[in-house]
Amino acid sequence: MKKTILSFALMTMLATGAVAMAAPLQNPQAGEFKLNLNYGFSQKEAGHDAHSRFAGGDLTYGVGHNLSLQYANNMTRSDDSRKIDEHLFSGIYQVSQYISAYGGVTYVKTDFPQSDRHATGYQVGLKGQLPLTDRITGFASVGVGDDVNSYEVGMGYAFNNGWDAHLKYRRSSIDVDNYDDSVKGWQVGMGYKF
Repeated sequence: MKKTILSFALMTMLATGAVAMAAPLQNPQAGEFKLNLNYGFSQKEAGHDAHSRFAGGDLTYGVGHNLSLQYANNMTRSDDSRKIDEHLFSGIYQVSQYISAYGGVTYVKTDFPQSDRHATGYQVGLKGQLPLTDRITGFASVGVGDDVNSYEVGMGYAFNNGWDAHLKYRRSSIDVDNYDDSVKGWQVGMGYKF
């Protein structure tokens, strides 16, 4: 049933041109918030199939003067009860209309049948966005750190000034207490600016 609903939602988005993005908060204004929620599908965790499920999201707050703060979370659960939970709290500076730089603190928790591991570290990176039409924007990001290296690429569609939808591919490589793992797959979601 979930796959049928997800397939219908994706087909509707494609048919209406609403293949969209978890767009960064563009031109952040002081006091402005942006919330994105994601649903993961066709995901893999260390080569194992992962459940299609709620996969986290992010909350961004505009401080002003091209600066914003963001909390981001990505959750993956494989079919054999392995879980990876990634957190990033970062500061983002919009260098230009198309490029932002960020740096922040990561916390990663892995939960496996025989062991639990966690680590706190850092990540720095770049985010880019390119308007393709007046409503569709392409976006990408790459981040490197001591525990998590990641990238994502996607597209977003703005329904109006408040709501948007997105489709993205995300991959992260994780090294937690000498345990190496990777998570990759597709996410679809909605965003709201308030």
